[in-house]
Amino acid sequence: MKRAKRDPLDPRLLFLIFVAIGVGTVLLDQSPRLALLWTSLLLMGVYYRGHHEVAIDFALRNIGRGALLGAIISVPVLAFLSEQLGTFNERLYATRDPVLLLYQICFISAPIEEYFFRGIVQSRLGSSLSIGLYALVPLVYFVPHAPVLVAFIVFMAMGILGIVYAYVRDQYGLAAAIACHVVVGFVLQVMPSLITTLRLTLS
Repeated sequence: MKRAKRDPLDPRLLFLIFVAIGVGTVLLDQSPRLALLWTSLLLMGVYYRGHHEVAIDFALRNIGRGALLGAIISVPVLAFLSEQLGTFNERLYATRDPVLLLYQICFISAPIEEYFFRGIVQSRLGSSLSIGLYALVPLVYFVPHAPVLVAFIVFMAMGILGIVYAYVRDQYGLAAAIACHVVVGFVLQVMPSLITTLRLTLS
């Protein structure tokens, strides 16, 4: 009896490769390490897309709904925790430069992560696994360069956000989930540094 071959494009296997790259790069500085991890997710997404269809569901109305939901859940948090978020993000990303954070979070991290976790994992294996794997991402990104407690807080936050993004993807499509993630990232990770920079400039 022949043993069934493991699909080399199984999203769980791709995630394990991502984890292995994270473990193998723990000695790198944070910025190049994050760039390498995001690049690995991007390349795996492109490779997967070459063999399997990934529905983007690009509709402006749905993208607007995703962005609006992102604003609704993130703006109140910013209003109460602006300074704490700025300090928190600086420890995670090793920078407080709002331009660099904008580039990293809104133009790289959000679309790549949503494409992989919602476009690939969720569409093939379901919402629950996509949320669970997404919650583990901060342990890959940040544990070597941030205290375990900080990484655990991000783990909890990304688990909650993973539920939101999974819901948006199910209801409105992948492009809407990307829009939601971009808005949340901009408000919670870019805006605190931008506010601090503007205060220092104007003082």
